[in-house]
Amino acid sequence: MNPTQLRPHWKLFSWLAGIGILIYLLIQIVPSTAETFFDSGTESVITKGKAEAAASSFIQKQFHAHPGSVHAVHQSDSLFYGYLEKNKLTKTFNKKYDTDYPTDTFQVTAEMPDNSEIFVYVHMQKGTVVAWNRLNESDTTPAEGKELTDAALAFAASKGFAKSSLSLHKTDEAKGQIWYKAADTSIGGAPLLLSIRGEKLANGSFLIASYKPQFQVPSDYTSYVNEQKRIANYLSSIGSLFLSFVLFILAIIYASLYRKHTSFLRGIVLTVLFLAMYLANDFNMTDGIVAGYGEVLNADTIAYVAVIVTCLITVIMALAVYFSLVGGDGLWKGMGRNLWPRFGQPGYGEHVWRSMWLGYLCAFMLLGLQTIIFIVLMQVNGSWSTTDVTQSPYNLAAPLIFPVLAWCAAISEEAVFRLFGIGLMKRWFKNSFVASLIPTVIWALGHVTYPIFPSTTRLLELTIIGLIFSFLFLRYGFITVLFAHAIFDSVMMAISLMFMGSASNILVGIVYIILPIPIAWLMRFVDAKRSPKTYTA
Repeated sequence: MNPTQLRPHWKLFSWLAGIGILIYLLIQIVPSTAETFFDSGTESVITKGKAEAAASSFIQKQFHAHPGSVHAVHQSDSLFYGYLEKNKLTKTFNKKYDTDYPTDTFQVTAEMPDNSEIFVYVHMQKGTVVAWNRLNESDTTPAEGKELTDAALAFAASKGFAKSSLSLHKTDEAKGQIWYKAADTSIGGAPLLLSIRGEKLANGSFLIASYKPQFQVPSDYTSYVNEQKRIANYLSSIGSLFLSFVLFILAIIYASLYRKHTSFLRGIVLTVLFLAMYLANDFNMTDGIVAGYGEVLNADTIAYVAVIVTCLITVIMALAVYFSLVGGDGLWKGMGRNLWPRFGQPGYGEHVWRSMWLGYLCAFMLLGLQTIIFIVLMQVNGSWSTTDVTQSPYNLAAPLIFPVLAWCAAISEEAVFRLFGIGLMKRWFKNSFVASLIPTVIWALGHVTYPIFPSTTRLLELTIIGLIFSFLFLRYGFITVLFAHAIFDSVMMAISLMFMGSASNILVGIVYIILPIPIAWLMRFVDAKRSPKTYTA
């Protein structure tokens, strides 16, 4: 039976969608919105331009030199933020310490005339400089001995720390660097460490070249996170990347074997759309790559090389998408099912229109289900999340195109893991559940490196959601699950864009959420012009 002949249980899906979106809004959106609009202490994020201006002004005052260029990216202390989230200390920290020691800052990199680079950290709301560090400096001598100690204590005093509250943590006289532990400034089991580096210049003057206050999380927490990252990288490399490559090779083989059931013209449009959107995303995320490197000299140049490599990988991904579309279509038609109707077939336009609305209902349902899954895992598994600057909307060159990534994910993942992956497993094992489970687990393993701990959290969550996507695919077809996946991701990405503030971000976010409607309408309209045949849902 073709998916175009199946009548969805509209009433059931509508109820589930209503419950799902209500749960999502009440638990995920309303609390954040209320805090933003009703907390009088909430401040908006400054622009990168203001952060760069603040950093330039500071450098001229502190280092008596004008930077050649400045560039701001969003930076975050992911390890410490995760510690706060795990121990439910985030709100306490924000009220007590965020003004002076924020977990998230604008990291402004200044290229100096003497080829040194100065990293200046600017508060994202207040615009104040909270830390800095100069690298690759010349004509300087590291401070040492009593001179270093006296200068560091005097500087700490200027920041409000009494000498009696500081205890020596460690020193590195070769670099002129000293660390103090602030006894009266801590949260949970994380004390504040002050890292101060002093330099003697060629003219004999003395300056503080580096000042970085940072909370030191317990060593057992650090070890646990590092171990979880190691496990996640292993699961992602072996369980997802390798097996996804195997699926790619199999897709080429089965596209050839089942070519009489399909056409090599199938999937070209979707593949080109995927490639164009994903390449734009690769360049859009350059600042995220720069931020991920942290304090590295010439990070911009390294990031551009990384983007080029990423683009080459994207081309390979596009080939995988193309052969998965061709091979998957051929496999299913070879088994007597048309799960991806062709443009121009009777009822195609109405099938797309119905798939879009069903996609919305399923996406709203899954947003609520995902929220419930996370709540259960937080209670049972102690799951928590942290920040990832490579994915930060503040590190996008063009934030307004960020939600386009939702369509990239939907096209590629539904083509590889549903259309082809389930088709291949169904051919091999006959059983629909087994055929759905294997590619779903491979798909879920590709998300375990997200900053959510334990690393198996996303594996469990996406296995459940992936099985539901698989059910939708098997019952209602590829176009339905494509819309459902795209809408599911679009809503979350659009809301992330809207939370950045500004009327344009909010308006564009709304456009992305409703975008599937005009897309489906246009496809139905064009199909109706080509073929006036009627269709009954």
